[in-house]
Amino acid sequence: MDGSQPVRITRDGDHQVIHLPSGVSAPAGAVVRQEGGRLIIEAAGPQMGSVERLLAVLATMEPIDEEIGEIDDPLPEPVDL
Repeated sequence: MDGSQPVRITRDGDHQVIHLPSGVSAPAGAVVRQEGGRLIIEAAGPQMGSVERLLAVLATMEPIDEEIGEIDDPLPEPVDL
């Protein structure tokens, strides 16, 4: 057997409630996803702020080997206030 145990699922308004059997507990910070006919409940990853998420995405990117040409950015004209 794969360690599966039956659960009871009830409705609470617009939500479904999964009643876990004795001896089974879900982590406090959990996420759920559906893969085909399976529901998978697992611990959520570490909470990351926007800077950490950005750095994680940047770490997966390949360098860009492109030359950026000269940018024409003249100084503004003087203004008499």
